[in-house]
Amino acid sequence: RRQVMILAASAASMLAGWQRGAQAETWASARVPAARATLAAQAPTRLAGRLGERGRRQSRSAVRAADDGEDFVTSDEVLMAAKRLNVDLREEFNGPWYQMRLFSGDRELGKTSGWAQPWGIMHLETIEVRRFTGYWTRKPAGVEGASQERPVEQKDFAKLSRWFGLLLSVSIGCWNRERSPFYCKEAHLLAIKDDDKQHSRLVRYYKGLGFKTMRGPDELNPADSIVWGGEGTLMNVQASDFMRRWTPVVRDLAGLTPRAETPVGA
Repeated sequence: RRQVMILAASAASMLAGWQRGAQAETWASARVPAARATLAAQAPTRLAGRLGERGRRQSRSAVRAADDGEDFVTSDEVLMAAKRLNVDLREEFNGPWYQMRLFSGDRELGKTSGWAQPWGIMHLETIEVRRFTGYWTRKPAGVEGASQERPVEQKDFAKLSRWFGLLLSVSIGCWNRERSPFYCKEAHLLAIKDDDKQHSRLVRYYKGLGFKTMRGPDELNPADSIVWGGEGTLMNVQASDFMRRWTPVVRDLAGLTPRAETPVGA
């Protein structure tokens, strides 16, 4: 009799457990899809928030690593300088890749592109400024030498080319400090050698920006030729030295400070 009672109690306990399990399963079946839907709806926001915060932390960290307490020009100030010259600076970024272009209306004046490398060297693929007679239909604020009554003279084109190239170059430095996934302490470029005259002009221009020669055309190794896709003079500049040199000039172009230095080659 005692055994019968024990078996009956065990069966009742098992039945109750089974019922509780069935109820739990029914509750889960009802709640899990709703929970999954809620999480799915929240995931993009959460992910964006995490990525955004991570990006902000990386940006702040990069700037701290870059400036050592120095007050360098910012992207906003570069845009102000471009606006005073009546040009539009348009920026495109995709991870470590960047491209900046200068426009007057719908006409492209110049562009630069390249990418940041995780070992701390910025690869400057190109910095080029195009010249055309359609620029300057009116005098940009704060710029000497332009007139509404006459076309822009040759010397004005040369000065503008230097300023445009400077804005493009400094915009790279600002992106490197503010938004690049890898802060680069050094930048490399190749002054391409298609012909001697053009090559000499490029080397002289880049030296005016602060670049120094690393290897001449006869000193490039096969790896250099593969990386850069051509022959020329390999040059470099330290990011902090470049930004230190050109910060007062760009701020002057933006109308923010008195002139501290003359633009490249002026």
